[in-house]
Formats: sequence, C-alpha cells, structure tokens
Amino acid sequence: MTSLAVNLGSLTSIKTGKLDANASSEDGEYPFFTCAQKPLRISSYSYDCECVLIAGNGDLNVKYYEGKFDAYQRTYIVEVLSEKRSELHLRYAYHFLETYLETLREQSIGGIIKYIKMGNLTDAKIPLPPLAEQKRIAAILDAADALRTKRRESFAQLDALLQSTFLTLFGDPDREWITTDIAGVALPGSGSIRTGPFGSQLLHSEFTDEGVAVLGIDNAVANEFRWGERRYISGPKYRQLKRYTVRPGDVIITIMGTCGRCAVVPEGIPPAINTKHLCCITLDPAKCLPIFLHSYFLRHPISLGYLRQTAKGAIMSGLNMGLIKGMPVLLPPLPLQQKFAAIVESVERQKAAQRAHLAELDALFASLQHRAFRGEL
Repeated sequence: MTSLAVNLGSLTSIKTGKLDANASSEDGEYPFFTCAQKPLRISSYSYDCECVLIAGNGDLNVKYYEGKFDAYQRTYIVEVLSEKRSELHLRYAYHFLETYLETLREQSIGGIIKYIKMGNLTDAKIPLPPLAEQKRIAAILDAADALRTKRRESFAQLDALLQSTFLTLFGDPDREWITTDIAGVALPGSGSIRTGPFGSQLLHSEFTDEGVAVLGIDNAVANEFRWGERRYISGPKYRQLKRYTVRPGDVIITIMGTCGRCAVVPEGIPPAINTKHLCCITLDPAKCLPIFLHSYFLRHPISLGYLRQTAKGAIMSGLNMGLIKGMPVLLPPLPLQQKFAAIVESVERQKAAQRAHLAELDALFASLQHRAFRGEL
C-alpha cells in the first residue's frame, strides 16, 4: 500500500552553501562539495552534520555525507529536523532524492546552465511509511548499492593492474631502445596522421540521421572507444571527405575541448570519418601496436612530461597535429609490445564481463528504487 506523502520541507532543514566554487585548496583537510560529482578539498569547514547534498545546477547529483565539510553556494544541504527524527530516516530520504533527480531536472530553469530552486526541494512529496519500514527499505537499497560500488572498484583495480604492468615493462626511460616520435611510427605516406574536415568542408547542417558515421570527442573522452552521440553524413558527402576515413586499429586523440584523451578504434567499426576535434593516427604495424601507443600516450613518463611541457598543464587548452607528430616515443621491440597487448586483451575481456554484471546490478537497483517509493518493496 502506498504511504501518505508529505512535503520534504516539513521534515527537514534545507540550506545552501556559502562559498564560491573557486574556494578550494588542493591539500585541504576537508571535502568541499560543489556541483561536480567528486568533491574538492578545503582547509576549513563550515558544517559538521549528517546530511544529503544536492548539486543545485549543472549535472544534478545527490550525495550522502556525515562529518565536517564546506559547500558551494549552489549546493543544497538537507538535514532532518531534530524534532522529526522519529518520522524520517535520512538514508531513506537520500535514496528518495536519488529517484527524484529526474523530476528535479525537469523542474530546472535558466539558460545554458540550468538550476533548481529551493522550493523544488521543499515541495517535493516524499512517501512516509513508519520509521522502521523506512530503515528496512534503506537497508535493502544500501545493500544493493554496495554491490554496485564493489563492482566499480574492481574496474579501478584492473586499471591499476594495467598501469603497473605497463610501467614495469616500458616505464624505464633509460632502456636502450629506439627513440623516435609518433610521426616515425605512423604508416609511411601522406594522411597517416590527420585531423578531420574544417570550416565549410563539413557543416553541422550536413549531418544526417543515417549513413557514414562521424566520430568526435565523445567517442574517445573515456580513454576507450565508446559510441556516444550518433552523427552521420550521406554517401555523396562521404565521397568528398573520404581522405578522413577512420579505420580499425587507428588511434584517435582529442585535440579540442577535452584535450588529450585517447582511444583505439575497434575492429568491426562501420565506415566512419573523424571531426576536426580528433587527430587520427594510422600506425605502421611493423613498428608500433595501437594498444601500446594508447597506453604510452596516457601512461609513459616521457609522453606525460611532453604533454605537460607543450600544453602547459593538465588542463590543456589545445593540441595540434604538429605537437602530436613530434611527441618522443621510446619504442620497445615488437614482441614486448605484443606481450603487453595480450595482457590488455585479457583484462578487457574481464572488464567486459564485469561491465555486463554491473549493468544487471544497475537494473536491479533501479527496479528496487522504483518499487520502494511506490510501496511495493
């Protein structure tokens, strides 16, 4: 049976943080919650409580926290009123607000950066079963969420294994291997290192709903190839831009927007070209394997030092083909690259299996959430 729903504002104190988003310090002792998913750090705190934090603009998100912290002025801090603790369990409220995010997104207002008002939270109708029932529901959702967290942690462990393996095999800069650059490991001939069409060569109005795929930043931003927003051009347009074709095994690097992300184009990709936001590299397979160059670009001390020096810091304003062609490469023997590639492929198979399991856990968790606040759990 569905419980009586009451206004969240009648059970909680809801206030906003007071700090500017630039108030953090890298080595601060306390978390500083902004509208980003991951908190920054700060050297002092303004709050010491058990609460739910809601990012009030941008990509809305919800966090549970207990302890000392500070918060950006667009972050909402939700605490259960002391006189209402016999009526509302905070973990139950946290899970409710997670399910309520889509409604908050629909209620958000503003221009480029959307935001929610305090009233969107105070007026939210939260189902209110007895406290013991709230605790039971929260415990079920906590347990299901813990399984998802554990699975995500296993991804991080596999990534750490690859990092360690790469540095063990290739990280010593004093190895007596050939020193070359990315231009030196590209397939001989023109067009093996290229960016996509500029300016009037490809207009946004020329994108179609089907045809030849157009790859952009979203396909490499996670440092692995993913299909993001689907963009296409017609067959006749592709024939004009055929020199920008992307092939399986090419390495793509983002050079605008979110710069310095890297991915290997997988086997079986349909016909595609890249946009001007990507640099695409076709390698000489007798010299360099795509999996090695991908990891080299992201992990090797030489490449990381080169990027810091040429792009002036971790937040890169832009790369270009010249900088990428000139990146120094300490090139190991091909059999050692092949050994590493076999390890990567084994790890990727494990990650694929874990990703499928995580998708099942996410679906289970979403079902439990849906049922919990309809009185069906």
